[in-house]
Amino acid sequence: MLDTANRALLTGIAALATILLIAVLSGRMAFPDTLLLLSRAAHVFTAMVWVGLIWFVNVVQLAVLAEADDPAKKTVLTWVVPRVAKQFKLMANLTFVTGLLLLAELGYLTQRPVGSLIWLWLGVLGGTAMLGFVHAKIAPALRVVLDSTVTDAATKAAARNTVRIFARCNLLLALPVTFAMLAGAHG
Repeated sequence: MLDTANRALLTGIAALATILLIAVLSGRMAFPDTLLLLSRAAHVFTAMVWVGLIWFVNVVQLAVLAEADDPAKKTVLTWVVPRVAKQFKLMANLTFVTGLLLLAELGYLTQRPVGSLIWLWLGVLGGTAMLGFVHAKIAPALRVVLDSTVTDAATKAAARNTVRIFARCNLLLALPVTFAMLAGAHG
């Protein structure tokens, strides 16, 4: 069960499903509450992974690429960066979609933003900006960085710089967005 990441994740999902089933069948939790809790858990989990990847890209991956010799850079760019980028984009998208689902489930899409909801909407705005950086800036620039047919050094350097700057922007926003979301939900 722990021989691959997918099996470990699926085992964790099965354990969660068992716990929730016991909670519902024992009368400790109503089914609608279970669905809301699952939505929240999915949003928090995908956000944690996304922020973890933001941290990894900024603190580990970009540092390794800056310090590595050319053969090592090629290895990282071939084997690590595409996998990280795929998961990064997936978790960004899932965080956004689960966030929208939560906003709809909790009725926030129809309420006027007052009080603690202002914090929540600031978090939504920041998270949306982060997602926008992923799709409008990081992903297109990364395609240039990874494209072996692009041979112009200046074009590659500009693309690497765009990735670095907007990865840093996501790192900058990660903590304020997390705070605003928590303040909005628990403030």
